[in-house]
Amino acid sequence: MSRSYSRGSPRGPTATSRRSEASHRRATQDNDDTDSVPLVGPFRPGSRHAYVATGFGGWGLSGGIMASRLLSDLIDGREVPWAGLYDPRRLISVVREGPSFLKHQAHVARHFVGDRLPRISGPAAADIPRGGGAVVRVGARQLAVHRDESGQLQAVSARCTHLGCLVAFNGAEQAWECPCHGSRFAPDGRLLQGPAVRPLEQRDI
Repeated sequence: MSRSYSRGSPRGPTATSRRSEASHRRATQDNDDTDSVPLVGPFRPGSRHAYVATGFGGWGLSGGIMASRLLSDLIDGREVPWAGLYDPRRLISVVREGPSFLKHQAHVARHFVGDRLPRISGPAAADIPRGGGAVVRVGARQLAVHRDESGQLQAVSARCTHLGCLVAFNGAEQAWECPCHGSRFAPDGRLLQGPAVRPLEQRDI
């Protein structure tokens, strides 16, 4: 699960003008565990040399310091009384958060199956505004089409290169995002964030 925040702040001469416009924008994707407690420790049962630190939910500065202390102690073989709280293998969270986890997986499954069914209707490329994007059906193909600020259209495959779910356009961040596992791509298909490892393929429109 992830949350996305965008914030712009004026810089330079515009900061003191009566009417200013944001010159830069910053965005983050914050990963949360289902029980809101970070996962820090051995990557999976039986792991000896693979560790993970994730799920800080926007608290990466404090969480990162905690994780660095915990992981260094675990690697050095020192006992940490509070390690079980963050252990990725913890069973109590599996039991307590099972319904939430299954609900999230059901959402993924709906996209995984539904995105492979033919769509009856959808937006047309001509209806996409400048700076906007939409998944458009062209014949038997699903295209992710973006119109830049100059009015030019650019099309890429709408299927995420991870597991094939259809991406959706995030206008605030000008990015194609996969609803199944969170991969993100630039309007031209370049990979911005995994778990996908390949860009979206270019398409003619």
